[in-house]
Amino acid sequence: MSTRLIIMRHANTHPESDSGLDHDRRLNEQGLAEAPQMSQALINRDWVPDTALISSSKRTQETFALMMPVRFEIRPEIYLAGLDTLLPIATEIEEGKTTLMLGHNPGCEMLVATLCGEYHPISTATCALFTKDGPRWILESVLRPEGLDQI
Repeated sequence: MSTRLIIMRHANTHPESDSGLDHDRRLNEQGLAEAPQMSQALINRDWVPDTALISSSKRTQETFALMMPVRFEIRPEIYLAGLDTLLPIATEIEEGKTTLMLGHNPGCEMLVATLCGEYHPISTATCALFTKDGPRWILESVLRPEGLDQI
């Protein structure tokens, strides 16, 4: 089986948190709908992850909690991470498995662009689906909540 990587940005959020900290921002109504919709789209395409690596922020944890139940690790280093942090994580995922990396922009956009050589805007709850059978990653699809049929 190919190694598969799903790069996902958290679902839509409130612009501020009660604490005033960005880390504590929560999903808004749109985000609460986006996460399960994207989860169903992944299930329908047989892209269920074996494991998920998620940022420590409230919004990424809430996004993940609304998706399919899979083994996960909270990875604080993914919170607002840049390419220098995300690329080594992506290159060290388990071979022959499907891994979901759930994070933030601009890191998600930078990682997608680096892996496929093209810029793709990664709006909230967007997933970029990659496969790797050899040394390079191949972008299979970009799934956006606004482009999916209602489920």
